[in-house]
Amino acid sequence: MVYLSRFLCAALLALAVLSTASAGVNNPQSGWYSGNPLLGPNTLGDLACAGSTCYASGQFGTLLKSTDAGASWSGIVTGLTLNLTRVRLADRSPDHVVVGGGCAVRRSDDGGDTFFRLPFTARDTGCAAPLVSLSLPSDKTGYLLLANGRVLATADGGHSFSRRTPVPGGANDILCVADRTCFTVGASGIVQQTTDGAVSWTQVASFPNTSLLGLERADPLTLYAVGSPLVVLKSSDGGSSWTRKNVQNVPGGILTSIRCGDALNCLIATEQGNQVVRTTNGGDSFTSVVPSPDPTFAVAFASPIRAIVAGGAGSAEVSDDAGASWSAVGSRIAGSFTTLGAISDTVAYAGGLNGVLARTTDSGQTWSNVSPPTEQTIDRLTGWGADRVYVLAADGTLQRSDNGGASYRLLNYGTTIPAEIAAVGPDRLLLIGVPRGILRSENGGETFQRVQDRAVRRAVVLAADRAGGAVVVYGPRAAAISANGATGWRKIPLPRKRVVRELDFATARLGFALDTRGSLWRTANGGRSWREVPSLGTSAARSLRFEDARNGYVAVSGFARLRGLGLVLRTADGGQSWHPQIVSRERLFSLAAAGSTGYALTVSSSLYATRAHGDIGAPRSLRLSAGPVSRAGAVVLRGRLSAAAGGEEVVVARYANGRWTTKLATASSNGAFSLRWNVRRKAVFVAQVLGDADHMGAGTPPLTVTVGAASRR
Repeated sequence: MVYLSRFLCAALLALAVLSTASAGVNNPQSGWYSGNPLLGPNTLGDLACAGSTCYASGQFGTLLKSTDAGASWSGIVTGLTLNLTRVRLADRSPDHVVVGGGCAVRRSDDGGDTFFRLPFTARDTGCAAPLVSLSLPSDKTGYLLLANGRVLATADGGHSFSRRTPVPGGANDILCVADRTCFTVGASGIVQQTTDGAVSWTQVASFPNTSLLGLERADPLTLYAVGSPLVVLKSSDGGSSWTRKNVQNVPGGILTSIRCGDALNCLIATEQGNQVVRTTNGGDSFTSVVPSPDPTFAVAFASPIRAIVAGGAGSAEVSDDAGASWSAVGSRIAGSFTTLGAISDTVAYAGGLNGVLARTTDSGQTWSNVSPPTEQTIDRLTGWGADRVYVLAADGTLQRSDNGGASYRLLNYGTTIPAEIAAVGPDRLLLIGVPRGILRSENGGETFQRVQDRAVRRAVVLAADRAGGAVVVYGPRAAAISANGATGWRKIPLPRKRVVRELDFATARLGFALDTRGSLWRTANGGRSWREVPSLGTSAARSLRFEDARNGYVAVSGFARLRGLGLVLRTADGGQSWHPQIVSRERLFSLAAAGSTGYALTVSSSLYATRAHGDIGAPRSLRLSAGPVSRAGAVVLRGRLSAAAGGEEVVVARYANGRWTTKLATASSNGAFSLRWNVRRKAVFVAQVLGDADHMGAGTPPLTVTVGAASRR
């Protein structure tokens, strides 16, 4: 018998379904939500419906929920990054949802508001036999089919499991029609049945030279199985006997799953995703339909005629005629975005190749195409207010729209293409880096004059940042600030012997600089002096944006074992401490922030935003302290994570001799952790932990340890 460990008993994982009616779908790991694609970029691979309530699971921990038969969807924060290949409903109830993949299975009995972990493995990664399929014929009774053919049974809703007889030869799917009666299909074309709760198995059908992959029960007597090559089996006597149907007039393919609205109307998904195979007469004939330009990998019915499909890039389509015709759910703007401009906490633009231009007016929840002003690549964007936007194209064309991109006016500024454009007032526009200095317009770009202020007249400045009533222009080695609407300027000394990658001022006095070494610097006096920020815990910083004096983000290329993802470190205390967030499964291309909204653009042109500073769940704290340092320089670091369940990985980073190194510590059930490190002279330590479904991430302020001295913050 496999029982719940102390870790599993500690707490239910509170997975909140964010309210996103007609809005972007939040991602599975944080408070960032996708607005393009609307349902997120992660491929959806399975569907389960009970009436109008449906769930879709997929890559990167994705779990979506619909309460209107697929017309709209909201995202459930699972806190998982593994692919969720199966979603099922216990006892066909809309409230009892079970989702899993790999070594992890989660169950909710309140429609996805809270989940608990089903302990069929000791941990969510690295198990010997991952999940293949599952079936729960009643509230308490369920079966898990594992990759090695093993079957685990539960009689208490998944709180504990017992081993049953493995399926001879293994299996690809399991379907239980009663508490003790189940069917499996496998790669050898064999259908097997148990009537004693998987204590024993009996072969009921064999179809040589086939591979069976999926099962479905259309009504109490009608069952279907599908597989390769173009195999459809049907039973009309509750599974006692099976016949093969003749699948003709459809393209070849591997049939992976079948779902039925009734005994006659069924849809079949394929491994290739290039079609959905449809029957309206119980398998006597078949047709091929293509519901979406994206691959389709999952099918379901919410009623005898209401059908839903889902697949690549978070695509979903619905049908009200059992699959004869389809309409798309949500939207995705095609094109490659290369620039992102945040105008306010509600308005932002994204531009890119071939003049593609998208606009949001609801804080990035949805995006729409606006009239492209050019067929050239859009290199720079800026704007002011709800409707004014300036667009600079790769060929040097500068245009202004006063109606949110519906129409444009061509502006003439000269012959040298600026490096950056910045709107700093209702009609005040700056052209920066032309090739040195600044051009300024006081009439919306109708005319320009060169700024003659000595602080910027010949400065090599390439970018700009707005900070309340102030504006900062900067380049790799020069910067200047204006606190009076870009009329008068003052030079800003930058961190010594450093080349600046980005500069971001939260206020006219408080600013941050990111250098090309990945180090972060802070000024509290308008740039007159700078101090290195030792709390970041990494040199992998690539971009930074601050929403206000306390809340900001730094995009990083990795965190601990996480690589190749869209990762940010977030601060809520003005840079004193930072904690990690996962924005997307793809690397971030750029960040933007305005007002209380943060925006992010990924390398594959997905657009994310957050109005909750990227956090989800309850806050928690992380502490770090050091014991006495031995003469040899050995120090024991001790810490504690609040609201810990046990097993959380805490990343402890050390900064010494100009570089960061990291070690992993595991929190106990009371949140305590410790590790040993050698310090030669002086080192700075930072501890950070990734958030989960019910708690935010956390980070510590820097802890300085000096050999021969007491530790201090």
